[in-house]
Amino acid sequence: MNDSAPNSPKAFLRRAAEALDKSPLKDMQRNARALAQSAAGRLDLVSRDEFDALQAVLAAASARIAQLEAQVAALEAQAAPHTDSPASP
Repeated sequence: MNDSAPNSPKAFLRRAAEALDKSPLKDMQRNARALAQSAAGRLDLVSRDEFDALQAVLAAASARIAQLEAQVAALEAQAAPHTDSPASP
């Protein structure tokens, strides 16, 4: 069977693909994609890599804050017995 014949399946598929590329639906898809990209460009978005990096920084900062809060609580507990004694006249 000759694939270059006008009635061959490959020729039909090629013509169908060409027709779809030129169809109004294809134009609408391109326009919708461009509109979505334009809208996304105006938003304050970050990449997934940047989000993950900032999330790691936040987790480290939260852990450090918890550690410092524990140290402050321990220091306050040490200082508490000294401040509970009555003042000398």
